[in-house]
Amino acid sequence: MILLDMGLQIILVSASGVLTPGPLFFANLALSKYGGFWSGIKIAIGHTIVELPVITLYSLPLIVLTSSSTIFNMFKVISIIGGVSLIVFGIFYVVRTLSKNDNLTATDKPSRIENPILAGILFTGVNPFFFLWWISVGVKLISDTLQLLGYPLGIVFLFFVHIWMDYAWLGVSSYFASRGIKIIGSHYHKFIIILLTLPIFYYGINFILAGIR
Repeated sequence: MILLDMGLQIILVSASGVLTPGPLFFANLALSKYGGFWSGIKIAIGHTIVELPVITLYSLPLIVLTSSSTIFNMFKVISIIGGVSLIVFGIFYVVRTLSKNDNLTATDKPSRIENPILAGILFTGVNPFFFLWWISVGVKLISDTLQLLGYPLGIVFLFFVHIWMDYAWLGVSSYFASRGIKIIGSHYHKFIIILLTLPIFYYGINFILAGIR
């Protein structure tokens, strides 16, 4: 797998998770009044404070293993688990997006925390979906980048290719929300989410096939 393919895989697999509304996203909309675009960037910083240690922690079992046969078998298991998880998440994204109330706004789930960085830390740290994604799909991305680039370059590459999407999305969505522009519930947002599930299913099937070969 060449570097460009790996980067594209990380972006496409991560996109639906980044763009799907969750606790962090709703906190971002609620706090957009405190600084628009820069409020979103600060929330992304708080998110980063949690996400970087999580990626590092989940990579440790793959780094400390020295037996080539053990590593090979573990990568196959990770590939199957990651593939199945991607397909499950893809179905979840489609169902949740299609059933989303079009009248949903940022005020439906207000945040009582006025510090964006603290909100980014809290709403990432208490979101079980975040940890579930990284321990299933995310570990597959970690294993692939470690195989391709080794440690620590693989982790650095994965982190930066993934994290810029959080900064871009949270910053832009906070900017639009601060100006009263509806971010979610529109047909455009639903169409984008549904479109982004196509590579989710594609990589899910590929991961499973790679694991059973």
